[in-house]
Amino acid sequence: MTAAAEVSAPVGGAGAAVGGPSEGMALRLEEVGRSASNRRFVVTLSDQGRVEAVLYRGDTLCVSTQVGCAVGCPFCASGAGGLTRPLTTDELRAQVTAVEALGVALRRVTASGVGEPLHAPDAVLAFLGWCRDRGTPASFTTSGGPLPRLVEFLRAPHNGATVSVHAGLPATRARLVPHAPALDPLFAVLADELPQLSRKRRKKVALAYLLLDGQNDSTEELDAFAARALPLGVAVHLYQHNAVAHSSLRGASRDAYERAYEHLRAAGLLVRMSSQARLEANGGCGTLVAASGRAAKRTLPQAG
Repeated sequence: MTAAAEVSAPVGGAGAAVGGPSEGMALRLEEVGRSASNRRFVVTLSDQGRVEAVLYRGDTLCVSTQVGCAVGCPFCASGAGGLTRPLTTDELRAQVTAVEALGVALRRVTASGVGEPLHAPDAVLAFLGWCRDRGTPASFTTSGGPLPRLVEFLRAPHNGATVSVHAGLPATRARLVPHAPALDPLFAVLADELPQLSRKRRKKVALAYLLLDGQNDSTEELDAFAARALPLGVAVHLYQHNAVAHSSLRGASRDAYERAYEHLRAAGLLVRMSSQARLEANGGCGTLVAASGRAAKRTLPQAG
């Protein structure tokens, strides 16, 4: 089933951010897939840049923050073509209002689609504030850098922060999340910052670990990750991989995934498994745009 809607976003108002088109901006939302778990949209911006938005369970919208991504994770489709530009605050808002124009009653929003939110700080922080003001709980997912921005975002008006780690050993982190902070400084910042948050806000912070076959699924790797994560007292999202065409990396088998889940739980961590929606075709970040054949053009990566 395919549907399309075109909306004009407000421009030039309070909270608008530089970095993209503004005057006469319009956003086109095209539904390119639907299942019992999600509805998937390709979002075409006024300059023909393309990102994606995914509606999960009928009430949770995942929005994109950049056209492309500079972090360069080899398992992720979002950065396959590099970074083109960040989205503006208006373009972030427009993803929400365009979906609502289809008759969707949103209960929450997450900035976890294409892009690194911390690389578009002004726009994303303004967007989080806008969501708070309108009564829509909003969360974000980040690779963690730059670290001063991570601190700023953790203190921002969000309803959840997920830090993508994907490794327990420094060399693995450098290979899988190349343009993001290394493990030691990342966990040092988290160890310093989390105790300063209220208990309620601290419970909204989580770590993400994408389990990849032969990359980060060894007992040594999992033990090293558990040793870093356990003192923080936060939950861990253990993700299964949604394969992308440009990468030879593959997710761990179901048996290996379940063993890793039990191993981390035995270490004392609160572990949450992947949702079914993530495992569907084109359910991973950036896969819709990549599948459309018009991913972001390559530019020099932005340092994490």
